[in-house]
Amino acid sequence: MNTDSSRSPFYTAQELRDFGFSAVGTQVRISRKASLYEISGTIGNHVRVDDFCILKGRLEIGSHVHICGFCSVSGVCGMVRLGDFSTLANRVSVYTGSDDYRADALSSSTVPADCVVTITGDVTLARAALIGAHSVILPGTVVGEAAAIGALCLVRGAIPPGTIAVTRDGGLCFKGTRDVEKILRLAEDVLSRDQTVPTP
Repeated sequence: MNTDSSRSPFYTAQELRDFGFSAVGTQVRISRKASLYEISGTIGNHVRVDDFCILKGRLEIGSHVHICGFCSVSGVCGMVRLGDFSTLANRVSVYTGSDDYRADALSSSTVPADCVVTITGDVTLARAALIGAHSVILPGTVVGEAAAIGALCLVRGAIPPGTIAVTRDGGLCFKGTRDVEKILRLAEDVLSRDQTVPTP
């Protein structure tokens, strides 16, 4: 346990580059209690990653992104792109690779590759997408701008911009829409403020 009270609870920009990020923005707060493995990619400005998250593989993290506690984001079998202002609530899991549960095959990272069948695909959360607690994002998913996915959802495929989706009767159910243009205007406003505020 770290007993040096003067040490920051967040990784430094250099430490994040040492993990494998090629670019790290300003005001990045990634908890030292988060675990990072085989990282490549970039991080924008004003990014927060809370305690006990697991980040793996190829990640492009935009600006003003928040990954709440206990999330797992795996870019091992593809790229995970988290657009500006996207948010993952507690315990969200994002996968670019998944065992094919229909296959007559083994399912473990400890067995030879020719004994498993894996479904792979990039995952993209567009600007201002919001993913609710305990949701699972499967390979190949694209969540459109300002879409909101409720808690406990299983998400695969394309979610249109502004969609509000929840789980009902074991499936994903669309319950309405958000004002995409208004949300994106707010995002642009915040980004413009960033350019006028000096960073310490």
